[in-house]
Amino acid sequence: MGSLAELVALIIIMCTSVTMSLAQNPMASPKIENPNTTVVIYNDLEGSWPMSYHCVSRDVDFGIRRMPSGGSWSFEFRPSVSGDTKFICSFAWRLAYRYFRIYIQERDQESAVFGCKRCEWKIREDGPCKLNKKTGMFDLCPPWDSQLSENN
Repeated sequence: MGSLAELVALIIIMCTSVTMSLAQNPMASPKIENPNTTVVIYNDLEGSWPMSYHCVSRDVDFGIRRMPSGGSWSFEFRPSVSGDTKFICSFAWRLAYRYFRIYIQERDQESAVFGCKRCEWKIREDGPCKLNKKTGMFDLCPPWDSQLSENN
C-alpha cells in the first residue's frame, strides 16, 4: 500500500464524500417531527337537527358552515412547534348557541394521555364527546365552554 499521507488523504476524501451525500439528501438527515393533525366533527344532535358551526384559530377562520344531521366535517393543520395551537368552534342549532375549544395542543397533542393525531368529536346537546382511543367509544365528554375570551 502507499504512504501514511495517501491513507489519510483517502480517509478525508471518503468522509467528505459521505458528508456531501447527506447534505444533498435531506431525507437522510434527522428532522424534527411535527406531523399534521386532523379534527373531525360529527353532528350527533337528537331529532335530526342541522347544525351551524364556525371554527377559528389565531391564524385560520373557516367561516360559518352548516352540517346536516349525521353529517361530518374535518380540517387538517400542523400544530405549532411552540405548543400553543388552539381551535375554537361555535355551534348553533334550534335556539341553542354553544362554544367549545375543539383543539388545545396541550390537551390534545398526540403525546398527551387522551391525545390524538386524528381527533374526532361528536357534537351533542349536552356537550361534545371525543373518541377515546383506548375504549373506541365517544366517552370523553367535557362540558361546553361557558365563556371565551381572546386568551382562551
